[in-house]
Amino acid sequence: MDDMEEYTVNDDVRACGLPADDDDDLTAGAEALFGSSVAPINVDAPDAGAGAGGDGVDASATQTPSSTPTASTANNIVLKRARSGAWNDFEPIFETLPSGKQVRIAAKCRHCNHVLSARSSSGTGHLLRHQTQCVKKAKHAALVQSRI
Repeated sequence: MDDMEEYTVNDDVRACGLPADDDDDLTAGAEALFGSSVAPINVDAPDAGAGAGGDGVDASATQTPSSTPTASTANNIVLKRARSGAWNDFEPIFETLPSGKQVRIAAKCRHCNHVLSARSSSGTGHLLRHQTQCVKKAKHAALVQSRI
């Protein structure tokens, strides 16, 4: 088995008749993607603040373009949590604490008026399970013909 050749993913791609993914031409790909004015980033250079220009790295090459988000702007982004689909069929019931803060304690089903526990600190898994069963029952009840 020592005479086996090394087989790579590029060999599979070439066998399918597609162009190989050559890493040799990274600069041409970067120019096509980012334009020709982008200077390569030297990752082996020390931090820009450590050496005050004495490290031989051009200061303009280490600056990031203005369109690229920096670490300081990334921290200002506030992501909103997705709201569960269960709340489409439930009406939340709130309780006011002595501090004046309102906390969700329960949820009322809009189909069957059943009240389920729905604390703010707990999940909505039981609401989703009730929702699927309650919607099935409501659809079945609408299809069943009453006797005269």
